[in-house]
Amino acid sequence: MSNRSAAQVAQIPPRFLRAMDAPGYLGMCRDEFNKTVRPHVREFPIGKQGVGFDRLELDAWADSYVERKSIEKVANQDNNRPRSERQGKDNGATPWPKKQSPASRECRAASGKSTKSTEENEFKRVLALVTGPKPGNT
Repeated sequence: MSNRSAAQVAQIPPRFLRAMDAPGYLGMCRDEFNKTVRPHVREFPIGKQGVGFDRLELDAWADSYVERKSIEKVANQDNNRPRSERQGKDNGATPWPKKQSPASRECRAASGKSTKSTEENEFKRVLALVTGPKPGNT
């Protein structure tokens, strides 16, 4: 036997992974592994009933997957940028841009009754109906 201790030997990952261990090796559930990975890698028998995957082939698939699916990040991102269009401009910034729908162009300012108190009263009435005692069956 060589000069390696049992702890050093245990740290070497196995070359072949059984089908039940391969999804965990890639950090995914079995269903996702079967759908996303398994069609693209070779599998082979281990013993009478076992199915195995080559760890190096799984690593190559993972590298390829990350290369295809990764999202490029902008260097030096400013995570504290303004939350609105106006906040990032100088003090003499223009007000919000005026955007009008075609319908609002036809309607000009008109006098009328505020509906806020009407809506509040309607809400209170409906709330009382829902939370109040149920009417009897007479």
